[in-house]
Amino acid sequence: MEYLYYYIFLIIVIISISYIGTINHTSQKETFTPFIREKYRPYVRNARIYTEGFYNKHKNNVTNLFKRFGIM
Repeated sequence: MEYLYYYIFLIIVIISISYIGTINHTSQKETFTPFIREKYRPYVRNARIYTEGFYNKHKNNVTNLFKRFGIM
């Protein structure tokens, strides 16, 4: 029971820090993320073209994983 209070306190601290960190940044756009995507996306596209057979065999698992991370 003692650890439950620590977990609840930890969750409250994490939520409050994440809320405080996003108060002023909700309308601002991150500038570095599109730059990074612009750099690695051609390599991912070329790798997808060259390994098309692999993606066709494992289409559900691999493409869903890449889509979740925003790579494809």
